Amino acid sequence: MAAAFLRRQGYRVLTRNYRVTGGEIDLVCRDGDILAFVEVRTRAGFSFGRPAETIGAEKQEALRHAARRYLELLDREDIHYRFDAVEVELEQGKIPVCTLLRDLFA
Repeated sequence: MAAAFLRRQGYRVLTRNYRVTGGEIDLVCRDGDILAFVEVRTRAGFSFGRPAETIGAEKQEALRHAARRYLELLDREDIHYRFDAVEVELEQGKIPVCTLLRDLFA
C-alpha cells in the first residue's frame, strides 16, 4: 500500500525490505534526483500519537546504518539522500489513509 502511494506521489520504488545486520529499510526510492530511504509505520488510529513519532533515536541509527551499507553498494559519493516516512492509518470501516513525511530526520 505504501509503495503504491509513493508511486502516485512520483517516487520510483527501487528496493523493498533492504536488510543488513543491524538495520532494515522498508523502501528505497528515487524522488527526482534524491534517494529516499523510507520507513513505513502503520497504526489503527492516531489516538496514541502519530506513527512516525515511534521512530526514535535507536531506530534512526539503525536506518542510518542500513543506508550507509546501501550507499556503499552504489559506490558513488555524489548521491543526495534523505530519510522519509509513510504513515498508514487503518481504522476499521474506513478507507486507509497514507501520509508522506519528507526529510524526517538527518
